[in-house]
Amino acid sequence: MFRKIVIISINCLLCSVVQAQQSLAERYNLPQYDCEQKFLMEQNKAIIIIPDDSTMVWSYAKNIKESAASAGFGMTIKTESQLLKTDLDSTLWIIGPIADYSHWDRFGIPIEKLRHGFKIGKFSFKEPSYGFSYASPTGFSPFRLVTSGNSLNAYEKVNNMPYSSFGFEYVVLNNAVPELIGDSSHIVDLGALKKSLYISRKSKYYDFMISKNLNSEDLEKVNDVEMEKCDKQIEAFAKKLELSLPKNKIKTYIHATQDEIKYFSGVFGALCGGTVNGFATGDDEIHSWKWENVGIIEHESIHHLFNPQVNKMPVTFLSEGVPTWYNYTMHAEEKERGFQQAIELIDHDLTDVICGKENFYQGDKYYLISGIFMDYLINTYGLNKFKELYKYNTRDILSGFEKTYGKSLSEILVEYKNWLLSKVSDKNLNQ
Repeated sequence: MFRKIVIISINCLLCSVVQAQQSLAERYNLPQYDCEQKFLMEQNKAIIIIPDDSTMVWSYAKNIKESAASAGFGMTIKTESQLLKTDLDSTLWIIGPIADYSHWDRFGIPIEKLRHGFKIGKFSFKEPSYGFSYASPTGFSPFRLVTSGNSLNAYEKVNNMPYSSFGFEYVVLNNAVPELIGDSSHIVDLGALKKSLYISRKSKYYDFMISKNLNSEDLEKVNDVEMEKCDKQIEAFAKKLELSLPKNKIKTYIHATQDEIKYFSGVFGALCGGTVNGFATGDDEIHSWKWENVGIIEHESIHHLFNPQVNKMPVTFLSEGVPTWYNYTMHAEEKERGFQQAIELIDHDLTDVICGKENFYQGDKYYLISGIFMDYLINTYGLNKFKELYKYNTRDILSGFEKTYGKSLSEILVEYKNWLLSKVSDKNLNQ
């Protein structure tokens, strides 16, 4: 089987010498991503529209308004029935499930509402797992932003990546996996393109989708020994955190280029710069750039296994803490590095980053600290309590600490700081 893959890939390389010099976007005429993010300027004084009688969507609208205010943008929130005729001349950001809107057509959006689902161009999407975003072309008036879908769950997954998806006019996700992107000139079936560019190779727990554009040197790294390591890591992690082993194989894409991983994983914002080494998309896919580091696949696999069994939409700080903590249990030198980072920032208040008000992704500092914070929680209160806390989402994490531990986050952070200081004291005494 391995030889067959090598032959297919080499044939692909031989017939693609000229194509190899082109980017994925050039080769397949993909729409251009708006790296200038001109749509952001349209948010000022925008009206956020939500369906009538939708408590859950109201909480998302409130978060959008607060985030915009922190960036200097003023927004208001209205339900569909509160919308005035004159409001239609303003910038509107329509959010929430499309089925909950009674008069969708009045918004003037080139996305058709169906009896069950929605339609973009010739493509119809009827399953509950489909969500979409839309941003009017630059200069279009009145300007429209939309994050919606065929269910609340589908909308929530689009809502997790609004700024990234707004770089394209249209984006359609199926369970958070990108399937379609486009603009007013053309629409691309990203799902069909992805299927044509990868070859499947299966292990016990994985379905590795290997890019046909991998060179022979990189392809040789995707061998039985390495795939077996991934299988054993899944079993070890499941045992450590008392989880069930995956019933279905984990689809894991091994990409040859940065373009491939950015487009097919949905990390569209990185098209404007930066490197993506790995990413987990929804419940269905893991993405890795080449096979440079099995640790990347291990990290994303832990998300894939833990989140569906505990909470699919967890607090980022806790979510990233899980694989980081597991890595600490396996590698003492990595835990020491994390501990040193935690000590260095011991006086930094973690409240905002835990509550999602501060960006988690600032290099590796919060990755390192999150694993140490999880180590403190599990060692102090136990694994089951941590899983209880993990079930709370960002919007209710403060009450989550109260209900799980009977203490406020502020009290927990004081305990955590004292715990760190006690570890320093123990080290000094042992020297």
